[in-house]
Amino acid sequence: MTGRSTAWRLLLAAGSGCLVPLFPVDALAAGATAADKGKDAQVVYCLAREQRPRLVEAAASLGVAAPGSGPDRVSVSGRDMDLDAWRKAQPKAFERACAALYAASKENASGGGSPGGLNWVALLTVLLPVAAGAGLTVLTTDWRSARDVGRLRGDALRRATQAHVQAVSDFVRASGAQGGGARPSGEAVTRTRGELDAQLRQIEVLRRRWSAPGRLRSRLADEPLGDALTAGWAGLKDGEHKARADAVGAALRSVQDGAENVARALELPGRPHRQMRA
Repeated sequence: MTGRSTAWRLLLAAGSGCLVPLFPVDALAAGATAADKGKDAQVVYCLAREQRPRLVEAAASLGVAAPGSGPDRVSVSGRDMDLDAWRKAQPKAFERACAALYAASKENASGGGSPGGLNWVALLTVLLPVAAGAGLTVLTTDWRSARDVGRLRGDALRRATQAHVQAVSDFVRASGAQGGGARPSGEAVTRTRGELDAQLRQIEVLRRRWSAPGRLRSRLADEPLGDALTAGWAGLKDGEHKARADAVGAALRSVQDGAENVARALELPGRPHRQMRA
């Protein structure tokens, strides 16, 4: 080991024959100085006028002292004293409370503010409920708006369906009672079918994942409904007329039930509505 060795020094203990490593004296002194400065900073902070009541609160929270007769006094074993006297009487208890208060102030200041100020955690604690409330308000407002629009569209679909059902029922009834008279007009049937198809087409565009509106449109266009509905009634016998009327009625009820299901789904936004996709 030469004189150029770094921090360690080796001394031969007299009479023992063992080597003892020693830290440099200047490093030990520097560490002690830094520790002393840290404690001095804590004491200066804790004994500042504005921090004294907080030090009493810290001591009470840690159970090392009870609040005294004043905001800057503590009570220890029934003895009321100021903070300076407490520091002298119980230095370890004082240091513990002061260190805790000082550390808490550093955490509060980590967000860029001064000790005791509002840190980011506290700020988030305040802002998160506000943001959550605002978000909930927006979501609730959007949901109510979507529900109201869905109700309007559902009601429009119901009106169009009812109008077509009424027109078809009137036509079938008239076709059975015509006898040798004039053939009943199918104009109302054709017009109301077009209006119902338009409602379903609009929903089909707005709800692209829903297959139910498209199926209803196909059912409207196919026999026994569709264009063929208003043809071929003349000359039917009573039994034949009844059989065809029953078939039309069954198809019409199927359309009416399907339209009602779509209308209800429109009134309940935010749900998967798997039956509309099946």
